[in-house]
Amino acid sequence: MPDSTEEELARLRARAYGPHADLDEAGLARLAELEATLSPRRPSAARTPEPEQEPALEAEPKPAPSPVDAAEALPADEPEPIPLIAPVSLTAEPAPRTLDRRLRVAWVLSILLTAAVAAGLTAWTLPWGVRDDQQHAARLTEQPGEVPAMTEWDIPGLDQDDLRSYGSYRGLEVYATDACIIVRATMSDAGGSSSGTCTGAGLEPAIDFYVMRAPRAGEGGMRYPDETRARFPDGGVVRFARHGDSILVDEGELPPGF
Repeated sequence: MPDSTEEELARLRARAYGPHADLDEAGLARLAELEATLSPRRPSAARTPEPEQEPALEAEPKPAPSPVDAAEALPADEPEPIPLIAPVSLTAEPAPRTLDRRLRVAWVLSILLTAAVAAGLTAWTLPWGVRDDQQHAARLTEQPGEVPAMTEWDIPGLDQDDLRSYGSYRGLEVYATDACIIVRATMSDAGGSSSGTCTGAGLEPAIDFYVMRAPRAGEGGMRYPDETRARFPDGGVVRFARHGDSILVDEGELPPGF
């Protein structure tokens, strides 16, 4: 049965080498004294070699780090924490792209706006007989003034009181209602020719005025104003088509046989 000295030695060793070492300097000195005293008393064959002990100062337990110290000092082998806020290089790059896209959109819109304004001004200031933005020979609009009586015309659907003047084109006078168009080639001696047509509800009227070639015109007695003949010396076809508040004018060649 072990004596009290060996029990004391066992307790000191547990406090010095155990997982919860808390032996102070006085205890370490007592432990060294007991080990030196009891070593000769034990048989050498039964003695278990003890591991080489570190100096007493290094065996002292280190104080546990406080939560503040642990948060401030991270182990060297652990990776640095990932920042919660993105780096400046990631957040600053999209700004120039957004600005460039806005500049491109503004540039395109400015071009479209300029083109629309130019087209509107062209249509508003278009003189008679000048080709307009839709590649028509002319665009005629209603003109002020009285309309001469056209008693020779008796077309179903034509109301003489509704006729309005739309000016002239190459010497051809144009009159129209919402459903009818009349074109007259009036001569200074009250001679000339005319053509007219009306259409039903829901349709816009259109008419082709034929300018015959000079020999054929002479045979049939058809005469044209000098401006009309100068524009069509070999004859031609002039189409007048109602489009909203305007009358569009287009030119073409005579069909074969005319």
